[in-house]
Amino acid sequence: MKKIPIFSVIIFIILSISYIVYQNLSSESYGSEFVKQIRIADAENTLENISDNSVVNIGKNICLSSPEWSNVDISENLIRVELLNNQIEVREDNRIIPILRFQSVYELCPENIPYLEKIFTLNE
Repeated sequence: MKKIPIFSVIIFIILSISYIVYQNLSSESYGSEFVKQIRIADAENTLENISDNSVVNIGKNICLSSPEWSNVDISENLIRVELLNNQIEVREDNRIIPILRFQSVYELCPENIPYLEKIFTLNE
């Protein structure tokens, strides 16, 4: 009689461990959704030759600069500087700048959304 409950417990443990391992292996890595959205939105192929890790690092640095955003122009200039720091030259009217601003905050540092909201409420 004792063999059936012990066997059931062992099967339960094996299934639980298998499920945990599967979830860890199948989960998306940090910034993968951010990179996916940036690649889709990058119609001008500005970041075409930039690795995914570099794109995530650019996004993280944009997030770090968000407390310094006092208006739209300053935020765009800081993003442009970050891109230049990574040897990416962009024109002022390049669509990737506002896309990076929004996606960086929403995907990588949602705790900084108030900084993003602030620059647009000031412009209204």
